[in-house]
Amino acid sequence: MEIKLLQLLSQHNALSIGQLSQALELNTLQTLAIIARINKLKAGSVISHGSNYTLSYPLNWLNQNKIEELLQAQKLDYQVHLLSQTDSTNSYALKHINQLANKTIVSCDWQYAGRGRFGRHWLSSIAHDLTASIIYVFPADFNLQLLPLLCAVAVNRLLKNYRISNQIKWPNDIYQANSKLKISGILVENIFRDQINHSVIGIGIDNLANWERNQLLVDLVASLDHLINEFKLFGFALLRREWLDNCLHLKHNVKILQHGAIIARGIHSDIGEHGELIVQTATGIQNFSSSAISLRLD
Repeated sequence: MEIKLLQLLSQHNALSIGQLSQALELNTLQTLAIIARINKLKAGSVISHGSNYTLSYPLNWLNQNKIEELLQAQKLDYQVHLLSQTDSTNSYALKHINQLANKTIVSCDWQYAGRGRFGRHWLSSIAHDLTASIIYVFPADFNLQLLPLLCAVAVNRLLKNYRISNQIKWPNDIYQANSKLKISGILVENIFRDQINHSVIGIGIDNLANWERNQLLVDLVASLDHLINEFKLFGFALLRREWLDNCLHLKHNVKILQHGAIIARGIHSDIGEHGELIVQTATGIQNFSSSAISLRLD
């Protein structure tokens, strides 16, 4: 009902609570409850002017035809699978992995239970933030361990093109430069079957400047596509340097946590050729590569 109510307000300048309730076939209290849920996701999304309700900013709906046209213009051979809403685009892609082809984009106007590392939730605003999962099929010798770091470089490049200064926190979180504001999260999930790697790359981006989401989605796919091809041709050496040049915590004192407990402290000095975290501790150099590891400033 949240999607339907917002679509109604997108189509009209303002509607009364009676008009909204009639269109939704709900009573007044039920309609007000939906408005409250929407405003909890993003404060002030729906505002009242006297007896009428309106949107506080224009919504930014995804459009299948427009996305396909933009992909074609950039010569990107991808399939598009759009959803009105879903709990998680990654969960949807994994559930339907047998029916979805290589280079399929799964995106939606509302992801209401997005997942991150360690089961953390990613909350997105309806028809505003960008949430997408891209399915890739890689040969058995593709280095999947590096994939999260490659995705981070791709998003870093994209946001720079959109004039957003940003930095990468190991392994693949994106923060606005010199701040504590996380603006993008990445979750890579892999299935190995019949000597083939099926990877689902989930990416969420906060829409900081109300960018046109269809264009943002295609630009994201283009950045990721170019980055993967670059890696296949030239390897990780140059991309590793780019990752380090944009690293948030490089040369800073950090602490390493596993299951919430601190297991090491030191200076984030480097990353390895397989993307592992390298820390100079009081007892010497230590490498960390477990997906159960997290990094914090100390």
